[in-house]
Amino acid sequence: MKRGKKLLILAAVLIVVAGGAFAALEFIPDEEAEVTESEVIYSLDAATLTNLSWTYDGETVSFDYNGEDWTYADDADFPLDPTRLNTMLSTLEEVTASKTIEAADDLAQYGLEEPECTITVTADAETVISVGSETSLDGLRYVSIGDGSVYLVDSGIYSSFSYGLYDLVSKEAIPDMSDLVSFTAERASGTLVIDYLEDSGLAYSDRYTYFAADGGEYTALDSTLAGDFISQITGLTWGECVDYKAELKDLADYGLDDPAVTVTVNYIETTEVETNETDEDGNPVYETREEEKSFTLELGDYAGEGVYARIAGSEMVYLIDSAICGSLLYTEVSELLPDDVILLDWDRTEGFDITLDGETYAVTMALEESTDDEGSTSYDYVYTLDGEDVDFTDVLSSLEALESEGSAEGVSTELGEAISFVFHRSTETFTEVTLTIYNYDSTTCIASLSEGRPQFVSRDAVEDIVEAVTALVAPTEE
Repeated sequence: MKRGKKLLILAAVLIVVAGGAFAALEFIPDEEAEVTESEVIYSLDAATLTNLSWTYDGETVSFDYNGEDWTYADDADFPLDPTRLNTMLSTLEEVTASKTIEAADDLAQYGLEEPECTITVTADAETVISVGSETSLDGLRYVSIGDGSVYLVDSGIYSSFSYGLYDLVSKEAIPDMSDLVSFTAERASGTLVIDYLEDSGLAYSDRYTYFAADGGEYTALDSTLAGDFISQITGLTWGECVDYKAELKDLADYGLDDPAVTVTVNYIETTEVETNETDEDGNPVYETREEEKSFTLELGDYAGEGVYARIAGSEMVYLIDSAICGSLLYTEVSELLPDDVILLDWDRTEGFDITLDGETYAVTMALEESTDDEGSTSYDYVYTLDGEDVDFTDVLSSLEALESEGSAEGVSTELGEAISFVFHRSTETFTEVTLTIYNYDSTTCIASLSEGRPQFVSRDAVEDIVEAVTALVAPTEE
């Protein structure tokens, strides 16, 4: 065998030996300590448990137990969520050591001179379980129970107790506010009120359901923008709880004595109420009851990436995402206005007039029922121009497909009209809606709706519409 190969093999053997030695050191830092195999080192009889306490990250918390319920030892009014405590109990039901290091003298080697976590269980007797360092090879934890030995146990004993008091708080429920009535944000810059109103007749299209309300005046808002804005509160989830018993004098510490923003959401709560009657099968009969409720949230000072918040009147203070506060503070109605060029309800439109090159063409439209050979019924719009059926479906689709390229508020339309439409509607309000498209420059036009802001739109898209209309009305000019 060549000398080089011998050296490589020798090196490999040395690596294996060194690795084995390192692994051994993971379990036997004390060379004279005796090692035994798996054994149960602690079993908890929950029926005798009276107290569970632990120290983690410098904080000691203690909970009394009566066999059914937990109580925070320092304050019986603490709003406790017992979920984690029950998990802790299950962890202690049977603590098994995979290895035992007997007569371990130097506890510092195992991180047990200053344990990372100390658990005190008071049942028939008091047992103190100290949790030390984690092994690097298999993720086990060194543990002692005061009997002179050191044990290697599953690291779950550490993760189950790596919580402070506020990790166990039962946070207040946020109601289901999906059936919205109104949303109000009070801030120094003014009050923003948004009402949710279906089939209101307040806009030319019933597809607008969010309206900014101001002194009896209503402004239609973009459904997506307004919905997302409001969902910051209606879809709110709490972050960290920082105080469960903030008294009036404490609120100033969080900026909640004079909130930066106060948000009130009015919503409909639907419940099923028993009527004390039964149906023919003897089952209880319920009726649906709707009641308007209110949810008010106060936002105070910023704290890092969060902001302090509480339900109005509550003693509990939380952190929520600071971006929510920024949005509520600075969003104005102008940022929530729709960018739709036109959003008509065609089933309530009876016809329209088109003005092109100084000529006006009147088109009527009606919904017509038809049945195919297989007996399936369908409904299609029929358009009539000067007594002739002319298909304007593509023209209207192209109008709806127009996309805003930005607000043209205050921009001059002195270059004149490219084309205009007046839609006649079978409604009590907004019986006529006018869309006028003006020339602007080589790439854009301005589309101005009688009920909406003027918007820049693509000139190419407008020219396609003009060409399509010209092709449809041209035969009438002969």
